[in-house]
Amino acid sequence: MAVDSEHLRRMLISLLPTGTRAAELFVESRHALGIDLNAETGAPKIVRRWESGAHLRRFFDGRHESFVLDAPDAGALESLIRHPASISAPGAFEEASGTLHELWSPGSLDRALEIVNGAVAAAQGSPASRCNARLEAHVQEIVVISTERDTARDTRTSAELSLEIHGDRRAPATMRRAAPSLAGLGAGTRDSRSTSDLFPGMAATATPGPSGEMPVIFVSPSGGFLLHEICGHLLEADHVLAGDSPFAGARGEAIASPLLSLADDGSLPGLRGSARFDDEGIPSRRTPLIVKGTLVGYLSSRLTAHATGRISTGNGRRQTYRDAPMPRMTNLVVDSGETSFEEILASTPAGLLVHRLGRGQVDPATGSFMLAVESAMLVERGRPGRPVRGVVLRGVAHQALAAIDAVGNDVSADPAGAMCVKEDQAIPFGTRQPTLRLSSLHVAEAGR
Repeated sequence: MAVDSEHLRRMLISLLPTGTRAAELFVESRHALGIDLNAETGAPKIVRRWESGAHLRRFFDGRHESFVLDAPDAGALESLIRHPASISAPGAFEEASGTLHELWSPGSLDRALEIVNGAVAAAQGSPASRCNARLEAHVQEIVVISTERDTARDTRTSAELSLEIHGDRRAPATMRRAAPSLAGLGAGTRDSRSTSDLFPGMAATATPGPSGEMPVIFVSPSGGFLLHEICGHLLEADHVLAGDSPFAGARGEAIASPLLSLADDGSLPGLRGSARFDDEGIPSRRTPLIVKGTLVGYLSSRLTAHATGRISTGNGRRQTYRDAPMPRMTNLVVDSGETSFEEILASTPAGLLVHRLGRGQVDPATGSFMLAVESAMLVERGRPGRPVRGVVLRGVAHQALAAIDAVGNDVSADPAGAMCVKEDQAIPFGTRQPTLRLSSLHVAEAGR
């Protein structure tokens, strides 16, 4: 983006209104490319979009004010700083101008189409009657100009390929296969692979799930979504400061099994929550949250930093420039244990083995949570048993954390694009976590 950051920073400093403590200008540009390919038609559907905008915040003692501007040029950015109330207006996500080859590096569109076609061709080797592929690529550029610190610039790119295969229509099944390499779509893209077929040869037909309290094993890295809900959200400083978290005021106390140590780390390469800076220009870093079961930290933004020693932890994140940043988790990282997956499974006579979790929700005030299970099977005599369907997990955060009685030594990262929703803002987060076992968790039929 052609932004004269030093000039705009001097303007922010010189035009601070009386009583203003600080000011911050967030400028963003986004390019998005989507390719859908249906093997039955063979014709790709290509959608490209572009948006840009700016968000000005001015901070006073005890309050702040925000102004949003869509698609600004250099003159509009200066006007936003001089007369924010007169020109601030929200905009919309617009269809991109120019050709796809102008928006992406030379050859990148051809490479994208090659990947999608190759994935569909590879799927035809399976007994499939229908196959759909989707590629989504994003490039986001941000500039954060502040009166209090150096200007921060970041370019964030991601690419995800999903492949859906439907077999015989009398017994539909959906599977994900390893995607071809996404190299060549641009700097920072990653190979998004899914390996949910952990036990080849297991029965394809799932049975209704069990119900009641039972041991639950979360295969690495599936338990990250559980811990994201019951730790990530409940340790966000805005909830803590408002007293809307069961862990408010609990720093220094044991809140989990001593086997559990976890942190937030937005500096890890290749994970969806990673970036050079957060959306307030604070450098990404590792923030310990729980060490051997003891709560040691919270996640904060600059507005909630007084919950973390008046220093932001680099967790101020926003969906787009139209939104104000909030404390949000970047990447959940769980330290490795000493037990192998095979040992954990063999020492579990009966229970549930979870491969993948779906949508979930948590009540920040009470810690009560519910998580849908997308892929799981029974544990029978210490071995994988029948696959199950239609179950949800329910519990309370502090009880679930205390029930962790085994942590594996098989740490792995989740390459999928999991999304976290808070106050209608959806942003991606990453997970790096070993197998976990909870000695007891309530399993119920979905809808009950």
